Amino acid sequence: QKMAEWMGNVEKAIARIMADKVYTSAEFKRERDNFHSLCKDLEKVEVKKWLAHILKILMEERAKEQRKDEYEKLDALIKRHEELIPWVQKVSIQVDLYWKCYAYGDELKPHIEFLDGIMLSSSREIAPSCVENVDELIERQEKALVQLETKRQVVKDLIEKGNSLLQNPDRPKFLDEHVRMIVDGWDDTKLKAQERLKLLQDTKAAWEGYADGQVIIDTAFARADEEIKKIKKRFNLESAKEDLAKRKQLFEKTKAELQEIYNKLKSDFDVMCITLPEDKKTLVKKELDALTAKMVVLQNFEEKVVKLEDFCSNLQLFDDTNKSLDDWMVRAADELDKIKNHSHEMVPEDRVAVCMELQEDIAAKVIVIEENIEKEKNLLPQGESVPKDAMEHKDELLRIHKFVLNLQEKVKQECAAFSEDVKHWAEYKTGIKEFTPWIESAEREAAAGLSKPTTLPEALQLYDKISLFDKSCLGHIKILDAANEAAQKMTTHQEADDQIKELKGRYEKVKKVSDSWLCKVNTLVQEWKLLDSTVNELNDWVAKDKTAEGENQFSLEKMESTLSELKNIFKEKEKLVDDL
Repeated sequence: QKMAEWMGNVEKAIARIMADKVYTSAEFKRERDNFHSLCKDLEKVEVKKWLAHILKILMEERAKEQRKDEYEKLDALIKRHEELIPWVQKVSIQVDLYWKCYAYGDELKPHIEFLDGIMLSSSREIAPSCVENVDELIERQEKALVQLETKRQVVKDLIEKGNSLLQNPDRPKFLDEHVRMIVDGWDDTKLKAQERLKLLQDTKAAWEGYADGQVIIDTAFARADEEIKKIKKRFNLESAKEDLAKRKQLFEKTKAELQEIYNKLKSDFDVMCITLPEDKKTLVKKELDALTAKMVVLQNFEEKVVKLEDFCSNLQLFDDTNKSLDDWMVRAADELDKIKNHSHEMVPEDRVAVCMELQEDIAAKVIVIEENIEKEKNLLPQGESVPKDAMEHKDELLRIHKFVLNLQEKVKQECAAFSEDVKHWAEYKTGIKEFTPWIESAEREAAAGLSKPTTLPEALQLYDKISLFDKSCLGHIKILDAANEAAQKMTTHQEADDQIKELKGRYEKVKKVSDSWLCKVNTLVQEWKLLDSTVNELNDWVAKDKTAEGENQFSLEKMESTLSELKNIFKEKEKLVDDL
């Protein structure tokens, strides 16, 4: 029974040692010592012999069945003892391992506490109100880092020792946590300490930078104000453009410098705010807001430069307009010269069209000039004390204005004169348009010649036709003469004179034919009428000869002479017909 109780105590000791509970090193030492004291005689052979001997003595006087049961119990106890031995041996090894791990934890404890202290000092809130406070904090933090550095090798050795213990697969679970605590504790504490030192160094730099920056930015503001005052209008175009480029460059430089200084101040303020107490932060914020308000100088500078750029653009446009007008004036003067001295090369309609186009062009340019005059009032200084460069622009505009107004008046006069030409030209062209188709038809008729009449009525009809043709000639020459009179009233009429001369030449040819025809046909009609009259007279005379009275009047000689005259008249008529 005692043996069973002993083995039960061993098993309980093993269970307590192998439990998940994490002991203190003192608690585990007690459990370890208890386990070792229980297990010191576990493997002795005498224990088994003694148990068997005692059992034999006790069983001699017992019944056979009872002895059998007791031996079975003894066997079971011995078997249990035998099974307990390897387990106890294994646990003994683990007890040694666990003890090393607990001892490792005790060894870590002061170092973990040291790291926690550094971590705490590096993590607690700070609120330095001046740069001297920051210097004190930096000094403390640097000492903490020196202390950390002195512990480096010790901590490194402890980490290596812990990693060595971690190689054992039967290690207790808490060992991982111990190793993690020293590894992470060292890394986190060093990082936190370095971060705090950097924060303090940055804070000191921010305090110093903020103080210096206030002086620097005030100087920059003053310099910017001076540059703004130097921005003036220049009226010489090239000088104005050069000055504008310089002012733009100065603005960009000033903007970059001021923005850089302000951004540095803002950055220093943000860093300071990390540790500044609220009351101090409010004061510094007011200072920064005041500086922010002064940054409007950049906007003022830019507005000045933009206005100067607009002025230069308008001055360039003003100057370009004047130069363009000056070039146009030369061309317009040449155009007027062509209209005045070479207008005979154009028909009146073209002359008027060109003249009116020029007049419209001049009117448009006058509007441009008037607009430029209005622009000049806003662009250039007015009054008595006008700079020389500005006065040159004014004088040039005045010269152009006078020239164009004078040109406008001249062209107006020319256009008025040419407008009368159009009326005379229209009369001339109307006559030409009426005369030309008639002369062409008359020329064709003259070329075709006359038909040969076979009877007196036909001859009379031909005479009437020729008479009408001649009257038409006389009527159309009046039309041509009227056209010539209209042409002579035009400013220039060389082309009209040439055309009328050519048409008159053609008319004279046709009129000559008409006169010839009229004479010939008139003679033919007269001869034909004489022939017809003579024949009638002869017929009447022959008829009278048959009467008593006729017999008395009949004369052979008269008859012969009448027939001879009739024959001559007929020959003359036939000749005239052949000559048509």
